[in-house]
Amino acid sequence: MADIFEEVEEGLRQDKAARLWKKYGVFAYIGAALLIGGVALNEYLQARSAQTVEESAIAFETAVGELSDQNFEAAANDLEALANSDARIAPMASNYLAQARLTGNGDRAAAISALEAAANDETPIGKLSLIKAAYLKSPDTSRADLEAYLGNLLNETSQFGALSLELVAAKAAEEGDYEFARKTFNDLRFLANVPPGVVQRATAALDTLPPASAAAEPVPAETPSETDTPATDESAAPAAEATEAGAVDGDQPE
Repeated sequence: MADIFEEVEEGLRQDKAARLWKKYGVFAYIGAALLIGGVALNEYLQARSAQTVEESAIAFETAVGELSDQNFEAAANDLEALANSDARIAPMASNYLAQARLTGNGDRAAAISALEAAANDETPIGKLSLIKAAYLKSPDTSRADLEAYLGNLLNETSQFGALSLELVAAKAAEEGDYEFARKTFNDLRFLANVPPGVVQRATAALDTLPPASAAAEPVPAETPSETDTPATDESAAPAAEATEAGAVDGDQPE
């Protein structure tokens, strides 16, 4: 008797499963298709991405070789194409493009534009691009404008922050603010994460700045020398007596 009930229950379960599969089985097919399609698409994109990276790397290597051979026009064209692409190497290509524009054509504005395309204050290559652009802009830019341009980099306790402070201190010295320049260069000698090259340049800069006393103290006014001191009454007395004697003698009859 129990076997009959089990067979009936099994039959009902199979019948229910058949109805559910007939009703919703299409979704299972769709899900399987999506899964298989997703895996295939991911593999295709990975393969395509690897191919794109390889192509970009070859193009970049070719452009850098042209730059080394001083074929500036060809290098600039290839690097500009990479810099304007979505390739991960685009920021690096922008930096080399700036070099090609500056070295090959002496075009400082074009070099700044190339660097600014890659500049930001988030990624290492972006920060380096921003600092290099600031160096190129510094001859025609005030210290206040440089500080605004560099922004948050000046507050970083990193190598990028040290390079930014060095540039601002040099500009302050150029503008005659020796006190600010001296303090900043001196700080760079002791701050953390300052590259050795920056420390050496800061030390050398301190040696070239005017001494603090000479820069701060006003030049004293010239005092009259002893030879310029007017004659006193005592030195003038003999001359006066001689004049009176002469006058008296002149009144005597011959």
